[in-house]
Amino acid sequence: MTEENRMTLLTLDPLNTDLEQGDRALRDYQAVSEALRGAPLEGLDGLSVLIVGGGIVGLMSAYYASEAGADVTVLESRALGGAASGRNAGGIYANGRDIGEVALARVSMDLWEELGERGLDVKFRRKGHTIVAMNGTELSLLQRARDIYERAGVPIELREGSEAVAELPLVNPGIAGALFSPHDGQGYPFTATTSLRKAVVSRGGKVETFAHVERLIEREGRVAGVSTADTTYEADVVLIAAGPWTTELGRQVGAELPVRPRRSQLTATERLPVKGDFPFVSGNRVYARQTHADNILIGGGGPWEENGFHTTTTRQALDVYGTYMTEMFPGLSRVPIIRAFAGTVELTPDHYPLLGKVPGVPGLWVSAGYNGHGFGLSAAAGRMFTELLKHEVRGTETPAALRDALTDYAPGRFAKN
Repeated sequence: MTEENRMTLLTLDPLNTDLEQGDRALRDYQAVSEALRGAPLEGLDGLSVLIVGGGIVGLMSAYYASEAGADVTVLESRALGGAASGRNAGGIYANGRDIGEVALARVSMDLWEELGERGLDVKFRRKGHTIVAMNGTELSLLQRARDIYERAGVPIELREGSEAVAELPLVNPGIAGALFSPHDGQGYPFTATTSLRKAVVSRGGKVETFAHVERLIEREGRVAGVSTADTTYEADVVLIAAGPWTTELGRQVGAELPVRPRRSQLTATERLPVKGDFPFVSGNRVYARQTHADNILIGGGGPWEENGFHTTTTRQALDVYGTYMTEMFPGLSRVPIIRAFAGTVELTPDHYPLLGKVPGVPGLWVSAGYNGHGFGLSAAAGRMFTELLKHEVRGTETPAALRDALTDYAPGRFAKN
């Protein structure tokens, strides 16, 4: 009888992904990296950019646009980090990604590292990401995934049996193996959002919280701003980075931007005595990481979670996470849980984000639908938005490297014919 596949965060489909797709991911990563290295952050002087959504994607977009000279305003309907951007485990990785996201994930990791070098308090560390195989079926999938990721240029190692056990503190000694990428990283959502906000404000930008956007304003055939309950904001460009709230805003101007909300929950343990040695790890229906303060964050989510904007925590999640985490890491079974919290992730029908100009609606852009991967991909999303916008403003052709890498993310792909 086939053993159950419970691997978490392996969104790659190893059995239906060709090795040649790995080759394309490598080419895209190299081409995009080269294009961005040769493109200084400039060219948006005098342009007003209004960003709807102050989550990590919106703040990253604001940061890069302001660095390029734009006059930026961010409107957030609640507190910064009040949704999924402040309620996630901070994973920034390529190991586990669908092959169509690998190139952008690797670009994003490099940019996160650069942000830290620029002095932003993102707490980015390349501590690696390990996907654990609990049985032979899972191990065979990881063997195939390794081959694909190697072709994509992802630093990757497959360790079986006792070799895998030796690398993972507190793990179940009966695991079949693990797929480890030492190059993968993690950051810290709360300091990252706060630091990005400070950087935007220091460049003259505005970040307003509890400013709920009610509608988009159209003037002379283009989107020219937004309105809240008591204020109207005008801008040359409007970017919707509102996560699962994107769909309703798009409908106001006839744009089909389908993004579905789903709850995602996390728990946090007391500080571990194993300081700094616990990697970002996933498998057996859960994922976990050790924070810079030595707590362990444990999450999972998945199809069993409730669709909608609910951010209450449930006993079901505590039971699921506790059961599956202690199966994988029995050494954590006596570590107390001290808190639990929930956010809202954003899912598109094909599980690829929406990034770029909204077709048929001049002045409107979108960066949303990151399917629970927004934190990790946000640096690339913000940098790519800024670069695309620069070419739009200048009337120059977008470099083929950027255009090709974003083919699967085209915002108009769900439009009804």
